Amino acid sequence: MGERPAFLHKMRPENRYRVPASGGLGRHEDHPGKGVEKTTLTRIVGISGSPRQGNTRILLEQALNGANSVQGVETRLLELRNLNIKPCMGCFGCSNDRPLPERPCPAHGDDMELVYSELALTHGLILATPVYYGGVSGLLKNFMDRTEPLSRYGRTRYRSALKNVVGGAVAVGANRNGGQETAIQAIHHYFLIQDMIVVGTSTEGLPGCYLGAGATTYPDKGRVVDAVKGDTLAMDAARALGRRVAEVAVMIRAARAGAS
Repeated sequence: MGERPAFLHKMRPENRYRVPASGGLGRHEDHPGKGVEKTTLTRIVGISGSPRQGNTRILLEQALNGANSVQGVETRLLELRNLNIKPCMGCFGCSNDRPLPERPCPAHGDDMELVYSELALTHGLILATPVYYGGVSGLLKNFMDRTEPLSRYGRTRYRSALKNVVGGAVAVGANRNGGQETAIQAIHHYFLIQDMIVVGTSTEGLPGCYLGAGATTYPDKGRVVDAVKGDTLAMDAARALGRRVAEVAVMIRAARAGAS
């Protein structure tokens, strides 16, 4: 099967968020390019859209920590900065009336090929981004655009793969009112267009970040890679968000099992 891709890190209860000595992400337990294994656990995937490893990942890890507190859940973390994902060309090759494409995206054969199969077996998805001009990062927007084969319009084996998947949003800005809510709303718009189920932080502990986990690194801003830890309100909100995503995903799977 060759070299296993290293961009996905499967978080185990005894080894959550531990970064390997090499400084990169841990290796996936299987080979996504050959198909991701099904699991009896509820799978929550967190995706970081930051070009750096720092505050955005820290907040995302906190959200996945919250998800892991729910029984029967496994979590995975993916960093887009480690992937080669080309921009969507708007060719509609994945959704037109031509013969079904061999690849989900017929225009590009890049690292999204490895991501599609992972997303297809995801029960919950948490997207995290640094705030760029009041919106999401280019990395995250590029990823969103390339998931067209997974939408209701896709004519691929992954059509509607994200339908009824539970979604939560995380945003980190340099200032308190630096565009976190608009970035979170952009992620929510993406979730809704993909027919996903959007959740916030709920009222547990009254985190004060209702739409999602909105954090600031002020006054250190991005110069300090762990400045977000000083925003305890956002750290608590991230954990509550992750737990909420996991709880709803578990309930949906239980309801489906009861109806079958």
